[in-house]
Amino acid sequence: MIVSWLKQSKFVLFFRILLDRIAETIFCVKYIANSNRRKNVKKFQTDMMIAAHSLEKGMSLRVVKVGFGKSKSLQLINDLIYYMSIGGSNRFAEEIGAILLSYINYNELLGADMSDVRNSLDQCVHQYGLSIKPKGGVLMRSSQDVQACLNAPFDVFSQSRYTVRDFGNNPLNLELVKSAIKLCERTPSACNRQSWRVHVYTDKKEREALFNLQGGCKGFIEDMQCAILICGDISLYNINEIHQVYVDGGLYAMNLLYALHHKGLATIPLTMGHKSNKISQIKKRMEIDNSEVPVILIGVGTPKDETYKVAVSQRHDYCEYTTFQ
Repeated sequence: MIVSWLKQSKFVLFFRILLDRIAETIFCVKYIANSNRRKNVKKFQTDMMIAAHSLEKGMSLRVVKVGFGKSKSLQLINDLIYYMSIGGSNRFAEEIGAILLSYINYNELLGADMSDVRNSLDQCVHQYGLSIKPKGGVLMRSSQDVQACLNAPFDVFSQSRYTVRDFGNNPLNLELVKSAIKLCERTPSACNRQSWRVHVYTDKKEREALFNLQGGCKGFIEDMQCAILICGDISLYNINEIHQVYVDGGLYAMNLLYALHHKGLATIPLTMGHKSNKISQIKKRMEIDNSEVPVILIGVGTPKDETYKVAVSQRHDYCEYTTFQ
């Protein structure tokens, strides 16, 4: 009786969670990317990946400013040089170089003078003997390409989904969104908890307020016609399962991305990895229940009838991160 009471006591739970969070904090301080990143090759890759992908994202927007991101690209090349000087991987450096090369070529086609960026990249490539191949940048897609894959076998269908930032302007059929959500009812979760809570916003004012609060979709907010915020209800988990809410929510989110793609809709997953004060602000503005934890935001729109751009976002071969025992 006493043991049961202690386990459920808020006072006891507070200290159990506090001790667990202290241990987690120590772990994060040691291993998280922010810690001593300029002395750790793997950690230093984080900033470079984010910066390189921002260049890819910029190229995939519907409206692109000529010569955008030049200072960022020059800083990225400087970081690349430093990365190689501390024993960085040629393979990773060549991936970053491929995005930079595509970025340079893209802007030159628009009429921008990119000679300073090209010269800096060429010097880096020559200095470290890198082999740069045009793998990054943007890929041109068409509605015909997408439609041809929607009912294909899964190995074809799954590889045809791309994040979209260059949306069409055809009206969004909300019934397609509903049917996609219906398809996700059998998403697995820990002990069948089904903790996901799905909030769909189609009102222009509401969805744009959410997109602006998220902060990672400037330049195409008005092109998306629907915002889907996936949350998880933390009240369905115990003290040892606090992070499980993100696992279950992530499983649901990927299932929904595939389902929306199957319905022929264009989507972009947007991170909800914000500090607690920003999360509180979002929950208050969107009237989300206090027990819910935002996991991911999905922007939804219609694909263009004509060709449109998507970021290539080159993926690693599975052999690079998979071990078989």
